[in-house]
Amino acid sequence: MTLALYDHPNSSNALKVRFLLSVLGLEYERRRVELVRPRAADYVALNPMGTVPLLVAGDFRLAESHAILKYLSAREGRDDLYPSDLRERARVDEFLDRWHTVLRPAFFRVESPALGHRPDSGFDPSRADPAAAARAAAEIAPQLELCDRVVGDDGFAVLGRFTIADCAVAPILFRTTKTGLDLSPYPNVLRLREAVLAHPAWPAAEPVI
Repeated sequence: MTLALYDHPNSSNALKVRFLLSVLGLEYERRRVELVRPRAADYVALNPMGTVPLLVAGDFRLAESHAILKYLSAREGRDDLYPSDLRERARVDEFLDRWHTVLRPAFFRVESPALGHRPDSGFDPSRADPAAAARAAAEIAPQLELCDRVVGDDGFAVLGRFTIADCAVAPILFRTTKTGLDLSPYPNVLRLREAVLAHPAWPAAEPVI
């Protein structure tokens, strides 16, 4: 069954799914969705929320990047990536929730001015505001310190091995190499960034921003 991924090169949520697809060695068709609001009507017909990405496998459609990561790992029987053991799975789920609700939004506060983001049209470097990005970087220091405490000190997000949690963080940690956010005060986060970006499957995900 051919997989189709509705995505955009600049979408960090789509990139984390492409990373996992690369890890799994799965072939898929990429279908571009423009990051403008409102979304195109034909895409909203497939995904009423209009979010990116959307995975389609035959008559099965699934949105929300973390749900897609869990589904694909389970579909391929990759217990190492998304454990069947309830306690280990809970640790991965806990991290994904923390990342989504607290940690990832902090990083975005820097990304938005550094990369010229607007909700209606996405990123445009010509709109970059380095001064605002520097102010935001100082303001999110408490969240970065928290992130440094909750990730592993071994180059992995959780469990001491590569999981879908590492797929989830990779795009945003990659983006810090574009925004100039200094991670040197946060050695565990920096170690995690170095590890995920050195993963052999990462280049095939085609990271852009």
